[in-house]
Amino acid sequence: MKRPIKLMVSCGSGIATSTHAASIVQEYMNEHGIPVSIMTCSVSDLANRLAGCDVILSTAQVAFDPGIPVFDGLPLLTGVGEEELLEDLQKTIQEITEKD
Repeated sequence: MKRPIKLMVSCGSGIATSTHAASIVQEYMNEHGIPVSIMTCSVSDLANRLAGCDVILSTAQVAFDPGIPVFDGLPLLTGVGEEELLEDLQKTIQEITEKD
C-alpha cells in the first residue's frame, strides 16, 4: 500500500477554519478511497511545519514559495467552487502518489 499523502491545512489562527476545511477534505478523500494524513496550523507557522508535507491547502494567503503545490481553501468556506477544488486536490494527490 502506498503511503498517505501529507496535507497541511492552514488558516489565520490554525484553529477553527483550518479544522473545518480539514474535515471536509478528509471526508471527501475517505469517500474516494484516497489515504491522506492531514495536519492543521496557522499560516504564520506554516514555514516551520512543512517538513515531510506534500501539499498545502490554505484559507489565508501563503506569502512564500513552499516548493510544493498550494491550494486556495476559500471554496471550502464559501461553497463556491468547492467540488472543483476537491477534484483538483484529488488529482494532485493521485499524481504525487503515482510518482512515489
